[in-house]
Amino acid sequence: MVAAETPRVVSLTPAVFHLPDAVNQVSRTYGESPIVPRGPRLRPLLDRARHGIVEALGAPSYEAILLTGSGSTSMAAVLGSCLRRDERLLVVRNGAYGDRIFEYAATLGQPVVDMCLPYGERPDLAKIEAILAADGVDAVAMVYGGTSTCTLNPLPEVGALARKYGKKLLVDGISALFVEPLALEGSGVAAVMGSCNKGLHSHPNLTVALVRKDLLAEMERIPARIPSLELHKTWRAQQGGAHPYTIDPMSLCQVIAALDHLAATGGVAGRHAVYQARCAILRPGYERLGLTIARWENMPLQSIGTALHIPAGRTYDEMASRLASEPVDGHVFEIYAAQGKLSDRLFRIFHMGEYPLEAYEIFLKALARVV
Repeated sequence: MVAAETPRVVSLTPAVFHLPDAVNQVSRTYGESPIVPRGPRLRPLLDRARHGIVEALGAPSYEAILLTGSGSTSMAAVLGSCLRRDERLLVVRNGAYGDRIFEYAATLGQPVVDMCLPYGERPDLAKIEAILAADGVDAVAMVYGGTSTCTLNPLPEVGALARKYGKKLLVDGISALFVEPLALEGSGVAAVMGSCNKGLHSHPNLTVALVRKDLLAEMERIPARIPSLELHKTWRAQQGGAHPYTIDPMSLCQVIAALDHLAATGGVAGRHAVYQARCAILRPGYERLGLTIARWENMPLQSIGTALHIPAGRTYDEMASRLASEPVDGHVFEIYAAQGKLSDRLFRIFHMGEYPLEAYEIFLKALARVV
């Protein structure tokens, strides 16, 4: 009897997904010549990764600062390093990660002006401008790509307002960097909370914060509030080829491999085109299956995924279980629940990672069986 082949697992989630072969190869070979975190071979890795990120994003006015951790680590580092304790922060929150910014800022004791909106609702630019014009705040924090709704906030418009009124704009770009068009130069963005996983297609072991150089100069006089996540201290050390704490050199090698792969496949524009090609297959496919895409007025959809209404008579758990256990054309699929206030209504399909377009065609066939 011939044993059945193990189906290929395709992760349609934003958390864990298949990475480029070059990134995976690092972990296969690194043990043959491991790098001491405080040895002379660390500096070239730090320099290549940091400069490569800035170059890939076309952002020479910014410095990339690498940290051990995930995107949430970068969020905490930016909020705890880029603001003085007394600066008033306008938090524009219309999704789960805006809620997280608010939570972190409150934990830090930051004075907060809370613009709390229903998930997915477009922020009112006139209200934001009124607050800034009245000097009601010193800084603004907002998510660019909201993965809870799979939408994009109006970052260029809010950036223009921050620039006009001289306010710091801190942006969660965790799910948008390296995928969505984001012209940082002259954008009004002071700092970006980033990720080396998500759109860069490396492991979630390292994360990145991008800080505009003029803000970095100011941060020399801003007391840091989160031990081990002090961005100015970390930047100074990385400028000198070191890290103030322990950083994983293998993860640095993986980030470099991911950056090389990104460059070889057309850079950010190329990656955006790949994700848009996946959208072009999946979104019409959802509609053919009678599914309803979650949309909000004047909020464009992200390239990385789509939120869908749970069909009548189905549950998320039932659909997820069947997709993960019932092979179709040799594939099974992992999907993602919605978050927070939308968890009882929506589920989400992401298309991050290294998969051929054929995988998404097969997924639609599998989805047709469970909806």
